[in-house]
Amino acid sequence: MKARKAKEYIFNDLLSMETYCKGHYSDYYPKSDFSCNVTQLSKGELVTSSICAPINDAHLEIFKSNQTILYEEEANQNSVAFCWISNQGEHPQSNTIISGHKMVDLSIAGFNRLNKTGGNIWDIVGANTMLCCMSLKWEKMKEKIHKMNAYNAFAKLEECIGIDSNSSASIQLKNLFERHFTKGLVKSDAFYDLAIATLEEPCDQEVNLTERSDKTDLIEDLVKLLYEDSEGMPPLTIGEITKYLNTEKESLSIACRTNFNMPILDLIKSIRLEQVKKSYLNPHVPKGLKHFTKQQNALYYGFKNWTKFEKSYFATFQESPDETIEKSSRDSVLITDLLRRQR
Repeated sequence: MKARKAKEYIFNDLLSMETYCKGHYSDYYPKSDFSCNVTQLSKGELVTSSICAPINDAHLEIFKSNQTILYEEEANQNSVAFCWISNQGEHPQSNTIISGHKMVDLSIAGFNRLNKTGGNIWDIVGANTMLCCMSLKWEKMKEKIHKMNAYNAFAKLEECIGIDSNSSASIQLKNLFERHFTKGLVKSDAFYDLAIATLEEPCDQEVNLTERSDKTDLIEDLVKLLYEDSEGMPPLTIGEITKYLNTEKESLSIACRTNFNMPILDLIKSIRLEQVKKSYLNPHVPKGLKHFTKQQNALYYGFKNWTKFEKSYFATFQESPDETIEKSSRDSVLITDLLRRQR
């Protein structure tokens, strides 16, 4: 039996996590561009971890954070993602939503990435939730779907956001994933076959199926708009947001509270605070210059009152702007090799 290594990455800030995600995506799809934005939504000191164990044609990862985070990336046509949670019972109040599908123990979601070219993908990962992620190459999966005549699976990829399933195929898929992280597998074909079989199950065997709707599209467009909001300009007002999204204030308020557990203005504030923090962590700016321009950076992202900003910043991150700047010169990623027994 030959030992094989997986890697665990531990991050103390989300800028490092974004850099890691971009690097791994470029390794997986060298000819594709990739960008993502990650924002801390809950308050407290942050520690996130990712255990990564890719094999040929399949990127496999277990993610966990001690804080609730919002993850956003551009939709791509190269891969199909399947995500589920493995410890919901330990954290029943955890609010994890993958691409608009509210996650429970039976959920698998994230695979609807094909019908909105130019859109974005958004996920909320609840604090202390263990999120299992599997990214499969679309061209290979599409070829297998056609060979298997799995037309139900193809339809779900086009129309659905997520499913709650206790089918034999979904259980086998999750067990195979777990076995890979404990022993190490060398081939990815079984992941493709079981993912297709899970989607191919008739709808009457599924507890819940979420399709795209105006409500899910509204949040998708809102998240994209807030991240595209022009830096250096005052944050968008609710009136401007409703105008851009062609929606009513009440509908936007309900959607935001339902998905993010916070008012829209608090969501905007969280994103802006995270943007300031990332400016303080920028590795390309000298530490002395960061200290000198720290108030200008806050103003740049719409925080006009420095005293109020400092209080909000500390309440969110449990550190001051100066402490963040001092941390920026130290390594913020811990990488550990994990030994497994290769099967």
